[in-house]
Amino acid sequence: MNKIITLLFCGLAFTLQAQQETLFDDLDVIGGFGSPIVEIGSINGEIGADVGGGGALVMDRLFIGGYGMGTDYPEYTINDGEDAGQYNIRFKHGGLWFGYVTDQDKLVHLYSSLKVGWGKSQLRVDKDALYSDRNFVMTPELGVEVNLTDFFKLALTGGYRWVNGISQLPGLDNSSFSSPIGILTFRFGGFGDYDHDWDW
Repeated sequence: MNKIITLLFCGLAFTLQAQQETLFDDLDVIGGFGSPIVEIGSINGEIGADVGGGGALVMDRLFIGGYGMGTDYPEYTINDGEDAGQYNIRFKHGGLWFGYVTDQDKLVHLYSSLKVGWGKSQLRVDKDALYSDRNFVMTPELGVEVNLTDFFKLALTGGYRWVNGISQLPGLDNSSFSSPIGILTFRFGGFGDYDHDWDW
């Protein structure tokens, strides 16, 4: 009797396991890519470029991977008090990168992504970080992508860089780093669409 009960439980467990569904059941990894990224936005009201890159696995219309961005272009002056002086602002972050691309076999198609990352913001003098703070960054974007070759796609998008956690940099806060942005994303790799003729 005990053997029968044991066999029944084993059979039930196997059946439940076979029926279990997951979020990515219907997604196949069809490729992957590496990508230089250029973001044009503002820090403390000064317009400049953040440069970085990322990489991801392509799963049908979705991609999931990671990224890293950084810049030290803005100069920042504190005129009064014991912190008075001229500083370079260094801003860098990296983390997870999620994307959704529709009709990527067409020459021009919609492209969207979301970057969720963590990093540091610093005030530096002669490469020494005198003030430093950790930050959280979330960057949604939406635009169009163009198939330039079988292995090279160029996305032109607009988005918003939302920054949180800035509290230790004199005279600066979250709004100093949050900004509307324009983004160029150069995707090189395999996308699983080599057999398609590109249409409008």
